[in-house]
Amino acid sequence: MAKKDKQLKGARKHKTIEKVDGPLVHSKGNVNAFLKKNERILRFIGPYLFYIALFTGTYVLFQEKFVFLSTSTASALSVLMSLFGVESSSYGQSVYMNGFSVMVIDECTGMYELLVYAGCVLAYPTTIRNKALGIILGIPAMLAINMFRLIFLSFVGLMYPALFSYVHYYLWQITFIFLIVMLMLLWIEKIVKSGNI
Repeated sequence: MAKKDKQLKGARKHKTIEKVDGPLVHSKGNVNAFLKKNERILRFIGPYLFYIALFTGTYVLFQEKFVFLSTSTASALSVLMSLFGVESSSYGQSVYMNGFSVMVIDECTGMYELLVYAGCVLAYPTTIRNKALGIILGIPAMLAINMFRLIFLSFVGLMYPALFSYVHYYLWQITFIFLIVMLMLLWIEKIVKSGNI
């Protein structure tokens, strides 16, 4: 501890810096210790970033080939809204419902969420069989969640148009992230750890 000197009148006060034990810079040993301590996380993050870059790059390069996802999602939404008693029709990427319309763009198809989920499953350290089951069971679940989201948003737009933007851009974005995490955890618990299927 530093000894305090009596301050002279009018002199500036200086803060005392105490010596910190240990090195201030990271040594090779510290870096190695950090890598070893976080090995499991890093073994996940590396492959995850690789898969996300691969999937996103492929999707962006061949984006015009995936337009059918938007049009088929719009058609499915129109049919489902009709089943719920809402007069509905679709044309291309647009869905028209009782004076309210939505346009189904790339972000509305659930494709980006699928890429994130698939990247997580493929990067997770487990067997190829478990990863295949995660993809085979997870993709229909993600598409069903996305369709539920579109139906929910359509009803919000029909009944409470002032809330549509908030529910669409904020509430459902956070909810979808939460659901991806929940689906991933469910896959880990029920398939990876238990090996029941």
